[in-house]
Amino acid sequence: MSRSTPLSNGKALAITAGAAVLFAVLLLALPSPERHSPPMAPMTNPEPTGTPLAAESLFRSRCVQCHALPALTHRSPEDWRILVLKMNRYMQQTGRVFLTASEAQAVTDYIVKNQK
Repeated sequence: MSRSTPLSNGKALAITAGAAVLFAVLLLALPSPERHSPPMAPMTNPEPTGTPLAAESLFRSRCVQCHALPALTHRSPEDWRILVLKMNRYMQQTGRVFLTASEAQAVTDYIVKNQK
């Protein structure tokens, strides 16, 4: 069994620096991902927006574009309205399918009615 001598600090540092440079070069050679897709028009609903089924469907289909469905914990109607508007603005800015003003109101009403 042969024993190898350990690397000196200078050699180990040179190998590490070389590996870091190689990694950086390879990383820069990768194509950059497209950050934003073009904005999408709001999806049309076959049901009138005011129906409870339509509001629940909108809530379920739009919210999961970015995150898991939120727990419908107790908040004031105004807090929910502001949160829905903020999330809707984010969906617009990132090119996701967003809510019209009447759909946002229907989703807010659905959340407030069904919160625990």
